[in-house]
Amino acid sequence: MWMMQALLTKKIGLTHDVYELHYELSQEKEMKPGQFITFILPGVWWRSYSVLRLEWKNAILIIKKWPMQDWGRGGSIALCDAKIWEEFKSVWPAGHFVLQENTTNKLFIGTGTGLVPLYNQIIEGLKRDTWERYQLVFWVRYLKDMFYVKEFEELKEKYPDRFYYHLVVSRDEDEWIIKKWYVTDFISKNVVEQYSEYYLCWAPAMIESCQEKLEQLWVSWENVFFEKYS
Repeated sequence: MWMMQALLTKKIGLTHDVYELHYELSQEKEMKPGQFITFILPGVWWRSYSVLRLEWKNAILIIKKWPMQDWGRGGSIALCDAKIWEEFKSVWPAGHFVLQENTTNKLFIGTGTGLVPLYNQIIEGLKRDTWERYQLVFWVRYLKDMFYVKEFEELKEKYPDRFYYHLVVSRDEDEWIIKKWYVTDFISKNVVEQYSEYYLCWAPAMIESCQEKLEQLWVSWENVFFEKYS
């Protein structure tokens, strides 16, 4: 592991409690798509967050600000409430939830900020001079929690034959462009026949439900990759 400083240079509110945070790192490090950075926060200790994008020394993260009573533990509060030019100690990079080096079609399922490592993996995969397909299923409970729709559409326009996405809301009544489902409703025999690898990211309950559904459809465990947020 490498110690470094992460200087907050930009903060964008994506929803009422989700922020896109830009950091300038004191050192240039390579990373694999899907890895995370760990912050050493006073009074909180170690808290890890997946990286959305890394360009030279500039890292972009998307973090949900959790209340202390809902798993906040102070880490997300400290980072989301930080002022521009505030500096944090960090450790970089780590994580085994990474994009595989092959050309098989891949399905990504994420909820909330579980999108972050998946988006990183999709972006890097699409840059390859290959022809595999990438499909993203992005789920939130309410429409107000949805973000990055414009970015998904831009990817679809740039890679019309390789990137597809579905937006899913489970509790909102607004029809908009979103299907009112749970993420497991998307996993079907037809989908399994089209994709060879599966990348899952968010809370343990969601991961386990998807794994159970995939197992019922005879998907091999070696083709399922996941990161549980807690």
